[in-house]
Amino acid sequence: MKTAEPNQALQQTGLLVGLGGLLLLLALCLQFVTLASQDYRVVLLTALLLTLSADVCFVLALIRGGFAMRCFSIVLMLPTIFIVADFMRRAPHSFR
Repeated sequence: MKTAEPNQALQQTGLLVGLGGLLLLLALCLQFVTLASQDYRVVLLTALLLTLSADVCFVLALIRGGFAMRCFSIVLMLPTIFIVADFMRRAPHSFR
């Protein structure tokens, strides 16, 4: 039974990274959306929420995973810097 537990933990960690990657990809897609109405409040807040959710998944994978999974999680969290910086740049104009 002890051999099944590490495999299950590795599978859960992989699912967390996969879910986080999908959420981060959706957040990046929302950052590049152009709207005719010029009302970006919902888009920016959704992108920020998806990014924070993805980071929670990556942090959980960082805690549970081995060395390779930790490095992979840190690399995948790097686009968060871009999304938060773009939110900070566009938010003052969108939330007036």
